[in-house]
Amino acid sequence: MKRKLTTRSLLLAAAVLAAAGCQAGCQKGSQETTQNPPEAAAASQPASSTAAAPAAPAAPKVQVCKLLSAAEVGAVMGKTLIQDGCTYGLDPAPKEKAMAESQAQLDQSVKKAAAGNMSALMKGMGQPGGGPPKMGGAMMDQMNINVDATRDDQTEDAVKAIYAKTGGAVHGALAGDLAPEKHGLNGVIEGADEMSGVGDWAFATNVASVNMGMGFSVRGRILEARKGPWRVTVSATVAPDPGTAALDEKMAGVARALIAKL
Repeated sequence: MKRKLTTRSLLLAAAVLAAAGCQAGCQKGSQETTQNPPEAAAASQPASSTAAAPAAPAAPKVQVCKLLSAAEVGAVMGKTLIQDGCTYGLDPAPKEKAMAESQAQLDQSVKKAAAGNMSALMKGMGQPGGGPPKMGGAMMDQMNINVDATRDDQTEDAVKAIYAKTGGAVHGALAGDLAPEKHGLNGVIEGADEMSGVGDWAFATNVASVNMGMGFSVRGRILEARKGPWRVTVSATVAPDPGTAALDEKMAGVARALIAKL
């Protein structure tokens, strides 16, 4: 697999599709504007006897990333997380330390093997199991949570349609030998599982899941929810794969925590 599919890449693909869908309408609007310039349109209208009403002030910009702390998101997800903008992830320091310790252990075992002690090499490789235990655990442990909230009027059906078109485009472009399933990616941009108790409506979509065996598995999911004028998006990439139900429950918890502060 040469390219890594992330939840952000799905959102980008959805934006591209939305832009493509708008293109024809935008071009038509542009042509109408050219044929009927604002000056001509204004001249054809009778002069107003009263001054135009002042425009309503724009809604204040909400700093979504500042509404939820890393501690709050971590408490929902059951992990100690650090924050980078609207993204919450595992602190890399413990992972880097574990990997460094495992590499040092492996290097020492290789030196002993070179001196004729092959049992030391097997022990250093964590046999049976195929690798230093600390390094394997560190590599498998992954969590990346991203949150967003926007004011719009998109319906649930409209949002689902974006994901359906994105999934269709991905599966249409990657057929045959390029099919995601042939490269270990399952459930790529598939499904729309309804969720209750989150907002006015909510559903979760699978981005992709990977199971390479020997305990290494990853799952990516996106939750979309609406509460009043706000559409909330929570995306997650977690390893080892906790399963759809467990991950959706935690993502819903993050969405509810964000909605409560909007």
